[in-house]
Amino acid sequence: MQPAAVSVDHLAFPTRDLEATDHFYSKVLAAKLVHAESGYSPSWKSDYLLITYALPDGTRLSFYDWPADTGPYPDDPHMPDDVFHIGLRCAALRDVIAWQNHLFQHKVVYHNEDDGQSRRLFIRDPNGIRFEIFASESAKSGHDHEGNARAVIGEWKKISGD
Repeated sequence: MQPAAVSVDHLAFPTRDLEATDHFYSKVLAAKLVHAESGYSPSWKSDYLLITYALPDGTRLSFYDWPADTGPYPDDPHMPDDVFHIGLRCAALRDVIAWQNHLFQHKVVYHNEDDGQSRRLFIRDPNGIRFEIFASESAKSGHDHEGNARAVIGEWKKISGD
């Protein structure tokens, strides 16, 4: 049995310069800031800011900022493993479970994150490209707008000292 269909939901990368990232994506690429959230990541042991831009065709690009990011990329041993990834969205939790079973059958190593409300699977392709498989009936950024996102960024700047 084949697992449920997935679609690309987002591409995720770290950002070192929040202002330059915002200028480039908002002004140069004419992308719209559609989502921002901040919180604490137990797996990273750090606070973080996640911002997402939508390109004119609807493609979403997400960027993470966090105080522990001192890096260089991409070989920094302290880089959280799931920052660089392609997010694949399924329609329902049962689809993620089906994917988990499918990956197991094909002997694909995966990392499962389950916070009691959602389940996410992380895998790598043979080239080392990391994928996140998660469930959502609609795109993550579908309920947010630029005003809310800019307010979250403003709070992050106050807290992080940027």
